[in-house]
Amino acid sequence: MDLPEGLKEKGIGLDKGLFLVYGKAGTGKTTFMMEAIKQISGKAFILDSEGGFSIDRFKQISGDQLDSLMIAKPGNLKEQAKIISNVLDNEKLFDFIGVDTIGKHYREEVRKDRKGSNNEMARQMRVLKEISRNKPVIICNQVYQNIRENKVEPLAGNFVTKWCDVVIELDEVNEVRKFKLIKPSVSDQDFSLNDNGFIFS
Repeated sequence: MDLPEGLKEKGIGLDKGLFLVYGKAGTGKTTFMMEAIKQISGKAFILDSEGGFSIDRFKQISGDQLDSLMIAKPGNLKEQAKIISNVLDNEKLFDFIGVDTIGKHYREEVRKDRKGSNNEMARQMRVLKEISRNKPVIICNQVYQNIRENKVEPLAGNFVTKWCDVVIELDEVNEVRKFKLIKPSVSDQDFSLNDNGFIFS
């Protein structure tokens, strides 16, 4: 069972809405986004803050949809904000929006100005939420260890999650990959990754 089938089984479609996919490095966040892009027939805009969106991997998953792909690489949180605002102004040009990752530059700025960084993250999420009313917006995010509650959480926490229609954590435990649906319902399923993307057990 591939990603669209796995999501459909959980009552989730990829036609519109704001998705958050978070997890440690190497758990499959960018692959999730690439496989979602494969499902659309129009143009995709990717905000690649980490520089980790591999064209070779995308071609492997999608076949060859490079003509439908546009990528921007912000150097800081302010540039990221400007790009997201520009996407809102030109949203009719795109059928899919991806952010990989929303928290990269936030992590750098929050040490200097926590309140300002949190407010900026909330503002960016409001814009992305508005865009997602008519098309899919998928946000990948880094994680941090919540020592008080002894669990892994997405960067910026509720400043990100409260805006999202779907929240998914990708994890790997004892070499077994875990797909954890957090919102709108809760479920847990094993999966693997191959050349084409997700395979659910």
